Amino acid sequence: MKILTRYIIKEFIKILTLTLAGFISLYLIIDIFEQIDNLIEHHASFKDGLIFFLYKIPFIFYQVSPVALLMATLIAIGILGRHSEVIAAMASGVSVLRLFLPFFVLAAIIGIINFIFSESIIPYTNQQATVIRQTMEGINKKTIFAQDSIWFKDNADIYNISYIEPQNGVLKGLTVYRLDNNFNIISRIDAKLAHWSKGAWISPESNVSRFQDGRLFDISIIRNAIMPLTEKPEDLKNIERLADEMNFRELRRYIKKLKQEGYAAARYSVDLHSKISFPIVSIIMVILGIPFALRSGRHGGIAVGVGISVMIGFSYWVVFAINTSLGYSGIIPPLIAAWLTNFIFAGVGVLIFSYIRQ
Repeated sequence: MKILTRYIIKEFIKILTLTLAGFISLYLIIDIFEQIDNLIEHHASFKDGLIFFLYKIPFIFYQVSPVALLMATLIAIGILGRHSEVIAAMASGVSVLRLFLPFFVLAAIIGIINFIFSESIIPYTNQQATVIRQTMEGINKKTIFAQDSIWFKDNADIYNISYIEPQNGVLKGLTVYRLDNNFNIISRIDAKLAHWSKGAWISPESNVSRFQDGRLFDISIIRNAIMPLTEKPEDLKNIERLADEMNFRELRRYIKKLKQEGYAAARYSVDLHSKISFPIVSIIMVILGIPFALRSGRHGGIAVGVGISVMIGFSYWVVFAINTSLGYSGIIPPLIAAWLTNFIFAGVGVLIFSYIRQ
């Protein structure tokens, strides 16, 4: 049995390595073609472009590894089935679950790696890739994330924003500090809400504090005031705080702060739960792949494996995108939005698996 297990592990790892390399390469090639005009337009050096795409590899691995596991499972079992090795093992009294236990172990290891990546490596590499992209696009303002809020400088003004919704043209918790040439504060604008309207950021109500010689001398309330922020909503996408740039603890702390300040945090709450649910997808893909591969029998192989994995992978992402959108909009709770797709596909996989003759 040990010989058989080592043989299966060896074949599966070999195929998994090839599928992972193929998916990552395909992803990078598509991304390079999408970014090539941007790189040329902003005269990015070969070194900057290379570093930019290298920083994206950990996140690409995180995204494609479940589908790569599914395809590797289908192809590996298909090849074993063509040589009647699965039938021979089962005829010797080896159960399907015991025979393919190494697949589940490797899937669990990939899931753990993905979780570690999302907690330590991916937030850093995504931040660095964003910085390089901003530099290539000529965005020179310095963005700093501190105390769970966003700070950036533009000309003589310093901006602090608690929450950005560029897709809706909404800013929440906006504070603008205006400085003189000696970096002394001249005025401070506090706006709980600002929305993009007719080419400007409008705040229904804002407090304006004015300073002279470092002392406060006037406070006024202005309604429907135009904020000095010149960036359009699409420009603010470059400084939006993304869940992929925070680990679990940072994201949880950020959500807590948003809720304490009275802001809706459904989008980030869904992403928080997804940081736990997504690594488990690797095991679910193996659960789905084994019965589909065994049903293909001797007719399985690379072509069948690729076709089925594309079909299942596409179906998963469609259902996941629907549930995530429902969670973002607050129609369903964030916990359900993040886990429902896993429960659906895991249930289908277990159901199909139960019909396999052991």
